[in-house]
Amino acid sequence: MPTARILLTKQIQVRVFRRDRWLCHWCGRPVVFAPAMRYLDQWIRQSGFAGPLAYHDPRWRRDKAPLLDHLGAVIDHFEAHSRGGADTEANFVTSCNKCNMRKNDALAERFSVKSPLHKIRGKYGEPDQWDGFSTLFVVLAKQAPGLTTQTEREWLAALKDSSPA
Repeated sequence: MPTARILLTKQIQVRVFRRDRWLCHWCGRPVVFAPAMRYLDQWIRQSGFAGPLAYHDPRWRRDKAPLLDHLGAVIDHFEAHSRGGADTEANFVTSCNKCNMRKNDALAERFSVKSPLHKIRGKYGEPDQWDGFSTLFVVLAKQAPGLTTQTEREWLAALKDSSPA
């Protein structure tokens, strides 16, 4: 029986996202930092746009936030926790929400082989500067400090504390 999961700090999550260059370990697609999409949605609405937007939903519903439903950045266990995988940074990988949901508790080797999503390989190489919109989040959150939630303040601190060298 697996042990209780540890609470993943924002600092650990940011280190894993940065280590993995904000790319899904399983399919290679760039992932999106969800808090940035909330601020982007808010910024557009404050700019006077009154039409429908599908940038953010707290539950990442496909009908209300299709980008997050598919590419929202999450932390996945390489070896599933339910199969005894450790709660350590070495066992954590960046995953898009879609791959994380599809993998569930499958063995990493079996998921990689049976997954119908073929790993993306860029014609001109892999992105070096992709940050999942985390910089956009920092910039927009600083412009609207009264809107930040406690969790978002924790994300801001983690992004600052884990700044790349």
